[in-house]
Amino acid sequence: MQAHAQSALVDGAVEGAARESQSDGAGFDSGEGAVPQEIVVTSRRRSERLQDVPQAVTAVSGDEIKKLAITEFQDVAAIVPGLSLGNSSVLNGGEPAPSLRGISFDKGASGSPTVDIYVNEVPTDSRLAYSAMYDVASIEVLRGPQGTLRGRTAPSGALTVSTRRPDPVEWGGYVSMLGSDKGSINGQAALNVPIATDVLAVRLAGLMDESDGNFVESVNGGMHPYRRDLSGRASIGFTPSSNLDAMVTYQYLDQRARQYDAVEGDGAVGGVVSTAPANYNGPALSASDRSAVDEVPGDRRLKGHQVTAQINWSVLGHRVSYVGGYAHVDTPSVNATDKVNFIPGRTLEQPLRTVSQSITQELRISSDSGPSFLDYTVGYFFSRATAKTRGQQIGAYLPGAFGAPGATPDPQALNEKFTLPVLINFDSKGVEHAVFGNVTLHLTPSTELSAGGRYIISSVDNTSQVFLGSGYISTPIGFPCSLAGLGSTYGGGACDVAISANPVPITDTATKNTRHPFVFNVSLSHRFSEQVLAYGSVASSWRRGGNNTYSNAGNDPTLAELSFLPPEKSTSYEVGLKTNLLDRRLRLNIAGYYQKFDGLLFQQGNIPYLNDNGVAQSVDTIVVNSSARAVVKGFDIDAAFQATPYWNIGAAFSYANGRVDDDRVPCRDSNFDGVADTGTPTVGDFVQAGTALATCKSNRSVSREPIWTLTAQSELQQPIGQVDGYLRGLLTYYARNPRRDEGSVVPAYGLLNLYAGVRSPDGAWDVSLFARNVTGTGVRTSRSTDVYNVAGDLASVFGSPGYRLVSYTPPREVGLQVRFSFGSR
Repeated sequence: MQAHAQSALVDGAVEGAARESQSDGAGFDSGEGAVPQEIVVTSRRRSERLQDVPQAVTAVSGDEIKKLAITEFQDVAAIVPGLSLGNSSVLNGGEPAPSLRGISFDKGASGSPTVDIYVNEVPTDSRLAYSAMYDVASIEVLRGPQGTLRGRTAPSGALTVSTRRPDPVEWGGYVSMLGSDKGSINGQAALNVPIATDVLAVRLAGLMDESDGNFVESVNGGMHPYRRDLSGRASIGFTPSSNLDAMVTYQYLDQRARQYDAVEGDGAVGGVVSTAPANYNGPALSASDRSAVDEVPGDRRLKGHQVTAQINWSVLGHRVSYVGGYAHVDTPSVNATDKVNFIPGRTLEQPLRTVSQSITQELRISSDSGPSFLDYTVGYFFSRATAKTRGQQIGAYLPGAFGAPGATPDPQALNEKFTLPVLINFDSKGVEHAVFGNVTLHLTPSTELSAGGRYIISSVDNTSQVFLGSGYISTPIGFPCSLAGLGSTYGGGACDVAISANPVPITDTATKNTRHPFVFNVSLSHRFSEQVLAYGSVASSWRRGGNNTYSNAGNDPTLAELSFLPPEKSTSYEVGLKTNLLDRRLRLNIAGYYQKFDGLLFQQGNIPYLNDNGVAQSVDTIVVNSSARAVVKGFDIDAAFQATPYWNIGAAFSYANGRVDDDRVPCRDSNFDGVADTGTPTVGDFVQAGTALATCKSNRSVSREPIWTLTAQSELQQPIGQVDGYLRGLLTYYARNPRRDEGSVVPAYGLLNLYAGVRSPDGAWDVSLFARNVTGTGVRTSRSTDVYNVAGDLASVFGSPGYRLVSYTPPREVGLQVRFSFGSR
């Protein structure tokens, strides 16, 4: 089939049906006389065969999601090598941090992600996406720079999620229940109601998902952790004529989580003060214990509302399309900050609340006259996003916080009256206007040249302020407290002296500017035969720079240069080969790429710097947002084979090596010779070097993920009387990873999931057993570089707590899934 002939599939309902018709991940039907089924994708905003798209795309169908008992969005990464759907570290707020193709994302380094997420073609807050999934038609993972055809620019790729469309012809629906030995429960259902045949339909879907979350319990706390998602979705499909269709979807999400953070270490070293002996905060723990020592877990809630709308109108040989969306997200949380139990019997909390809203609008016009020499798309995109964050935590422990002045500090005698709170205010507003266009020339029936560009007007207005609140100091004043009108908590001549809140922020940064970037994409593809397609492409991307906040940035040129980072620019070069062999029983796709960054935005941890607040100087260790030249080289391989009518096999491999390209970046350099080392400079070393921050020439990695990952799937079906039996397997293998955390190496490991069950031949019902991590593989997957400390530096008072934050592979989990469907499902 010629590539340009696929553009004839222009009707919105046809696109939806195409997405929902995908079979399993390998693109095969099973059974006697089975015919390999084409995978249809919409990565270029029109329905095309996967093998006709000159781009590396991984398609995950709704059927594959059901077969592999995937209930969490993050679990999609297990079947897409090279994709990470993790979160940033606890120290960086634990925000969603999707990454792909050798670049890790940290929200502090840039507000724009390296991988953008879309729901029904609408750019979506990743916090809404990171939830339990239900009633999904398909997910497409687009690799490489994005931005000329949809939404926003992203240097590494995009994930597009399509929910099931209402069917205006047939009633239908499904009910699904899943439970496991680890207390996980997932219930979901959908009902499709045709109101006016062929014209109007409604689809209602709902979800209840509850689990133990990260499976971490506390040795010092009695609360049981949990995560609970409740969500509902209503979609209306309207097709009044053959050339006009529309769909509007509303979704509500209420997510609650109570979680501990796992630690590893020997516990408090003791010996600093008699009131804090060795292990006063907890016992020795290893990562495999999956245990915390904090007495109270963090408590987080997310309430989200999202509306998406799509309208398609074919008129006068053109197609006019509108895509719009609105989202409101409220995330009140109480973070437990004493993760190493510095203060037994008490709770240190950080109340934090962020309320954000976003609206996007896109209008585009494209050719719609069937096969022709030239196809085109032009359009306009608008987005507006606002967010307000308010929070507070203890910033300093004043004299009297742990007992009377002059007495031995006692961690169990905390009196919060003698602390100084830090108040956090952050407001952001971003507005983007963009015009875009794309032209595809069908030079011959087998050769296609495509070029597109996007001109962007991006404006931001962000303010970040940190204030010191009020508190008390317990101190002698030389005469009775009552004469000065002061109280006395401890007596003995120590008076409670008030410290007023400071109306002037100790940190006050503002970013307000407008940028005018341009990004492009050019691709050339040639089909040598019905079985072989080759392509090459060049594409660019752009992201806004982040910032760093230092109290003495105005007095040091190195810190001043890092205060506001420049925008990131990149150009990617990709070549690929797509093949269908052995009468389309074998699919083999290969893509190689080289991406060069000017000012890649990334984060570095564990960097010493000279903190000078105007009163005293100290050496602190910080996380630095950095910008540097960088290069990413890699390749992706995707293969699927229909071995027999009842047995299919699929495998995929991804390699990505992203590194700083011999550029200077902030570093740990104790002797300031320009070569990174493991030492820590003193205040005198910094003063002698004449700088507050060391920099070194570097070729360090810019990703925390393994340099390569592999996935393999297989399914064997066999008729058993009047039903069909099946066995499935999913293996995800991760290479040895020395890049995750400094001073720590994650060994190579694999996670194997197995599935077995029976179902009706027409798929109306399905009962399956599953086992995740069936071999019980246990590996520490991260460990913080430094021993954890809390704001206010309690380690200087009571000694090292002896614990680092860690994460560990999930335990073996065995469960049962039952599903019943009827009608259009």
